[in-house]
Amino acid sequence: MPHLSRIDRVRGSLLGLAVGDALGAPLEGLTAQQIRAHYGRIKNYVDGVQAWKRKPYRWRMSGLYSDDTQQALALCDVLLQHGRIDQDHLARIYLDLANPRGAFAGAHRGIGRSFRKVLANLEGGTPPNWSGHPSAGIGAAMRIAPVGLYFEDRQDELYRAVLAASIMTHRDVRSLAGALAVAHGVRRMAAGEPRDASLLFWVASDVARHEAQIAVDYGEVVLSFPEHARSISRALAHAETLLELPRERALQSLAEEANRHGAVPACRKATMGFPPACIPTCFYLFLTTDSFEEALTDVINLGGDTDTAGAILGALAGAHYGIDAIPRRWLDGLQNRHGVEARARALAHGSIEGQEIPDLISTEHHLTRIEGETLENHAPLSRNGGDRGANRVL
Repeated sequence: MPHLSRIDRVRGSLLGLAVGDALGAPLEGLTAQQIRAHYGRIKNYVDGVQAWKRKPYRWRMSGLYSDDTQQALALCDVLLQHGRIDQDHLARIYLDLANPRGAFAGAHRGIGRSFRKVLANLEGGTPPNWSGHPSAGIGAAMRIAPVGLYFEDRQDELYRAVLAASIMTHRDVRSLAGALAVAHGVRRMAAGEPRDASLLFWVASDVARHEAQIAVDYGEVVLSFPEHARSISRALAHAETLLELPRERALQSLAEEANRHGAVPACRKATMGFPPACIPTCFYLFLTTDSFEEALTDVINLGGDTDTAGAILGALAGAHYGIDAIPRRWLDGLQNRHGVEARARALAHGSIEGQEIPDLISTEHHLTRIEGETLENHAPLSRNGGDRGANRVL
């Protein structure tokens, strides 16, 4: 593999996150069998019209990312302006994206009940450390890659930033530790560390150290202590034992391990949006595939929480393989590629100086409006109506 500069890896990671999200967004909630029945094997963006004729609120425009990337871009803007996660600024961005609110949706694309409740809490004046949802969702991990990219080897600052960004929306220790796992994985890959089994060992060690620290720093706020305090580090360590197994057996074992860590409902697939399931599965697929394209197509075609799994794996794989490994058709078809890439360049340099970064709020409202107008042109979908994203829980 040729030498990659840091900027190549950072661009690859942030664009990889957006690409993975956009590939998976129209397919979220479908099984692998349903994906095959409607599309064959996914190799490019689709708009979801075949699969969601009866559920238009699940439809996504081709090449357009969802809330996973929107929130990652929000983290970029806060980091670049403050050099840390300023919770008040981040809350303002989330609320500005929700205006005009319309049941707390606005420009947010694909948000679920949990995030809507967070928005209501923040607007109502709940302090950010207490505004998060009590369930063990995966939303904190899906957006966190920019923190790993920004702080490089400043691990204490990384820990504080991950917790500040994550506890606003998730108060379960499995969610917080899952976000730390992704941030450390991205950090290590962007630093050029090897893509081998040792990655799981080192990330599990990173997380185990932080899991203990969370109890000290946030014990009165964070839920699921002590029963799930070590869930993520243990699930990652378990994934290391599966690397030589056939894919089907390994995925089954990943789901079984997730159930040992309190999955509700029970985890039937490894790509379920539950941190002890989805995050180790993304690391497993990263280590058992040989290219960015193979990793992303494999995870998307497994079904489940496809946009979030795509975002997490895209960030990991992009940080390792770099920008040039992302297929040109995926980059060319990505909506707002310029806005994502401008932020990636700024993250790599640690500064917005010299970067023309489009305004996040106006850009996302424009993209959501375009998506809505496109939906109206799909008559079979439009006639059915519906509340978009109402069934998603992150």
